[in-house]
Amino acid sequence: MRAIVRVHFPDVKDAILTEALTRFYTLREQPGLKKKPSTSEVLDWLKLILAEDLAPEDLKGDGRSLLPRLHGALLKNEQDVALFERLAFLDRQQRR
Repeated sequence: MRAIVRVHFPDVKDAILTEALTRFYTLREQPGLKKKPSTSEVLDWLKLILAEDLAPEDLKGDGRSLLPRLHGALLKNEQDVALFERLAFLDRQQRR
């Protein structure tokens, strides 16, 4: 995946690429997704990340949401977004 990303974004910094791919694969492996994000979605997401000039820290979860910033590019299905919102809610409840 790194090689594919480098073709499209040759100047992407290693730190942002590593964090983005980590979040992408974590999200992709979540059970219950109707449509797992693919190469096309990660490229769209990275384009947005770079346009917004986000830092690697901006992509990490803050404890309030399991969804990464600009997640609309990764999750195209409303059911998948709802799944992650429910998981985030349950996670917050368990931490209390």
